[in-house]
Amino acid sequence: MNEILLVVDMQNGFMSEKCRHIIPNVIKLIERFLVVGKLVEFTRFINTADSNYVKLIHWSRLIHEPETNIIDELQPYINGIYQKYYYSAFTENFSSFIFLNRINKIYLCGLETDSCILKTAIDSFERGIEPVIIEDACFSNGGQQAHDAGIFLLKRNIGKNQIIMTDEILEKIL
Repeated sequence: MNEILLVVDMQNGFMSEKCRHIIPNVIKLIERFLVVGKLVEFTRFINTADSNYVKLIHWSRLIHEPETNIIDELQPYINGIYQKYYYSAFTENFSSFIFLNRINKIYLCGLETDSCILKTAIDSFERGIEPVIIEDACFSNGGQQAHDAGIFLLKRNIGKNQIIMTDEILEKIL
């Protein structure tokens, strides 16, 4: 089974104080995946001045550096970064990477549970790739309520057994 850990949008512009608690779990996951020779990739969201984020929801962040940069704590672990201009990681480049590497299971951690994690997990599910969300290695700037809403929808749409905790992954990935 070809598996990947996908670290979603752990960027300066998303990393508020309410989200920082997931950083240690994300680092533990990255290190374990790398030690056992599994793939670890990153996504980086880039907003544009003419996007629907700006036009429809009046959100104009993450257009420029340093907001778009991956947080300092994760810089040493970056191998590949897939830029995306929308919620899902499934850009043309990332989709090609998944196909070429015959990935059939994606572990997701990072930000935002209720949007980018949710959309990437559902897109993975619909492509026949098993998504696994690491609940205590994800969070949302909308706070606990937004995170919980994302987890609720994920359980409903991809299955409750697809939501697990960091310790469960660390025990399985030897």
